[in-house]
Amino acid sequence: MKSHSTDDLVRSMARVHDENLAGFAGRPAARDLAGDIMTLAPPEEFHADTAARAGDGGRAGGPERPSRRFHLPGLGVRLAVVGAMAAIAVGGVVLRADLPVGEKAPESPGPAPQSISLGSAAKAAHVLDRAAKAAETRSLDAPGHRQWVYTKMKLTSSAKPAGLVRGGPYKTEAWELWRRGDGKQFAGFKNGKPQPGHETVSSSVAAKYRPLPSDPEALLQKVGGSKGHYFMAYQTLVTLLRDTVHSAETEAAIFRAIKLIPGVTPVEGRVDAAGRPAIGLGLTVDGWLHEEVLLDPETYAYLGERAITIRSRTFESEGEPAYTVKAGTLQRLMVRVAIGVVDKPGQRP
Repeated sequence: MKSHSTDDLVRSMARVHDENLAGFAGRPAARDLAGDIMTLAPPEEFHADTAARAGDGGRAGGPERPSRRFHLPGLGVRLAVVGAMAAIAVGGVVLRADLPVGEKAPESPGPAPQSISLGSAAKAAHVLDRAAKAAETRSLDAPGHRQWVYTKMKLTSSAKPAGLVRGGPYKTEAWELWRRGDGKQFAGFKNGKPQPGHETVSSSVAAKYRPLPSDPEALLQKVGGSKGHYFMAYQTLVTLLRDTVHSAETEAAIFRAIKLIPGVTPVEGRVDAAGRPAIGLGLTVDGWLHEEVLLDPETYAYLGERAITIRSRTFESEGEPAYTVKAGTLQRLMVRVAIGVVDKPGQRP
């Protein structure tokens, strides 16, 4: 089958790298799926040359890369989160819980483009070592199969239609979600009340990879890092941090597995995680976009995620005018407001 320009995007959503899927993205059903999910995963895989550029502490003022004649779909997601988490709506169950039906999220100008400087991979490794040691001191218990993990998230992204974000206005939306410990059921709000349902997208990553190895190398291999697909492995590990509660041993292993991924670099200084200071570190994708996990600077616990441009990039597409995304432009900011283990959906910790 003839290849399609968004094949890599579909592979990333499906977490597969089967070349037999070439052309699948061009089918109507796949296009509808991509439109519904609007995944945040960039369509280009993270490569070793990107790691080399990121490892030098790449600054936003570096040389511009020549533009390519394509658009990157999906980065302007509205109700999704990175990697496996997607906008889930089953039988009218919706994630957003803080707005009445039909009411739009308030808009704001959002942050102005800022200068972003990256530190060295060695500095990121030091942060991840401290995060792993901090995790080992926390009293954490993984949920039982019949217990539920409650999360409340806030996502700030462009108020404009899906696509690369070139600036404000931005909007912030919040949602609450309950996932059963066995990963087979979730609950969201319907008519103001939590209602169980079954996820149509494989977003329960923790259940998919259970049991999670406590050895960092084995964990990285299990999430696909051994095959060189480091960006996908990184996304999976961050999703594991975000979506559930782990034992202290497992959470420490996740941080150490991220440390093993080449090219992980920190942001110099503190990142603003919706009013809370955070340590930001992550991977540079295609030399211009930094996909970050945000950690509490005192406890090193997961706070959220951010995608921000570190270099200006011009995009072109046949029949459409070129446009430039400036360095320092926020693509999205996702913050976890709360997480905990409860006995049934509707409960909050």
